[in-house]
Amino acid sequence: MAALVLRPGCCLDGARLYRHLQELLPPYAWPRFLRLQERLDMTETFKQQKGRLAREGFDPAHVTDPLFVLDTAAGAYVSLGPRRWDDVVAGRLRL
Repeated sequence: MAALVLRPGCCLDGARLYRHLQELLPPYAWPRFLRLQERLDMTETFKQQKGRLAREGFDPAHVTDPLFVLDTAAGAYVSLGPRRWDDVVAGRLRL
């Protein structure tokens, strides 16, 4: 998962981000999940608090931030709602 903070007034273009990552990174390095945040939580030494994000996971029932999942069939990052969450957990959406 990658946590992102968008510039004010901007929105996530999942297809454009997917194409951009295709050009820059090998498939194994693409984040499977994205989490949009207002700001990144930092420690006193300016390190990201990744442990808390990992503990919270990516279940939309427990995370209030907008979540997205990589859908290679669609060629985009798509919103991760309860229906897609069920598809991920059941293995119907390949990661």
